[in-house]
Amino acid sequence: MEPKAAGPAVTPRSKSRMLVMAAGVLVLAGIVVLIWPMLGSSMADTKSSLNPAKIDGKRAYEYLKKICAIGPRPAGSAANTTQRELVAKHFRDQGATVTVQAFKGVDPSNGQPVSMANLVGSWFPERVERVVIGVHYDTRPFPDEDTNPANRRIPFIGANDGASGVAMLMEIAHHLKDSKTPWGVDLVLFDGEELVYGGGQDQNGEYFLGSKHFGAMYAQSQRGRTRTTPHYVAGFVLDMIGDKNLTIDKEPHSVDFAPRLVRDIWSVAKALEVKQFRDRMGQTAVQDDHLPLYNSGIPAIDIIDFDYPHWHKATDLPENCSAESLEAVGKVMTAWLNKPKARR
Repeated sequence: MEPKAAGPAVTPRSKSRMLVMAAGVLVLAGIVVLIWPMLGSSMADTKSSLNPAKIDGKRAYEYLKKICAIGPRPAGSAANTTQRELVAKHFRDQGATVTVQAFKGVDPSNGQPVSMANLVGSWFPERVERVVIGVHYDTRPFPDEDTNPANRRIPFIGANDGASGVAMLMEIAHHLKDSKTPWGVDLVLFDGEELVYGGGQDQNGEYFLGSKHFGAMYAQSQRGRTRTTPHYVAGFVLDMIGDKNLTIDKEPHSVDFAPRLVRDIWSVAKALEVKQFRDRMGQTAVQDDHLPLYNSGIPAIDIIDFDYPHWHKATDLPENCSAESLEAVGKVMTAWLNKPKARR
C-alpha cells in the first residue's frame, strides 16, 4: 500500500453534487425522524448484544509464522504459489467453495509478463447479499524503505505487511461454517498488490493489480443486475493488522466513501472494549486495495495500522507482530459479521 493525499481513480464529489445534497438535508432530516424507530443502529451495540467468534490469536499467530517460513512471496514467485495452495486447502477444509482468478501482470524491473492469481473462498454461496473481506498475499520484492541502504536488496519477509492479513483470514475461516452471519461471505487473497521496486519518490511499478482485476470482474457481473444477482453490501480490506503496538485509526478515504461501515465497525470495537481501534481520524489517507473495490461499486473500507515502524523494512518479521493484535481484529470482524441485519 502507498500513503497519498488522494486515491487513484476515485471520482471526486463535485460542487454541484454537494449543492444537491445540501438542498435535500431538511427533507432527509424529516424522513429520518419519521423512520428512525424502524431502523437498526450500530450505535446501540452493547457487549452483551454482540456475538464475536472465539478467535484464537495464538493459532492466528502460528499461521503468520508458517507463512513467513515459506520465505519472500512476491507476485509470480514459486513461494507465492505455495502460499496460495496452502490457503486454498485450508479454506476447503473449513467448508469453503474455492475459486481462482488468474490474470497477468508485468514485472516493472524487466517488462516480462507475470502470472498472478486471486484466491476466493466462499461461504454460503447461495446467498445474494454478500460481504467481501480481502487481504493482499504477495510481498514487496525488496524492503526499499529500510533506513540501512545495505538492507534494501535483501529478501523481504513481510510478516505484518502481507502475512498478518492472510493469517487473519485463515483464523476467521475456522468460524464461518457454523456462524450466524446473515450474509454470504467471501474471503479473498489479492495478488500483485505491490509488485513495485524502489522507495520514496523512486518507485517503479503499479499497485493493486489483484484488487483491480477483482473489481473489474465484479463490475462486469453487475451489468444488468437483477434481484437474484449476488452483490456485495460491504467490503473490508485488512492490512498490517499484526503490529505488536496495534493502533487502528479511521482511514480518511474510508470515512469519505463508506462512512456507515466505519461507524459500524468502530461501534462494535467500542462495545467490545477493543482498545486497538481508536476513535480518531488517521493522519494519512492510504491508497490500498479498498479503493479498487470502491471504484467497482462496493462500499469498502480499509482497516489498517499505518503507524508501523517496520513498514517496507527488513525488520518486518514475526517477532514484531503479536497474537493479541490478531485476536483483537478477528473479534471485531466476526462480531460485525454475526450481527442480525435488523440491527445495522
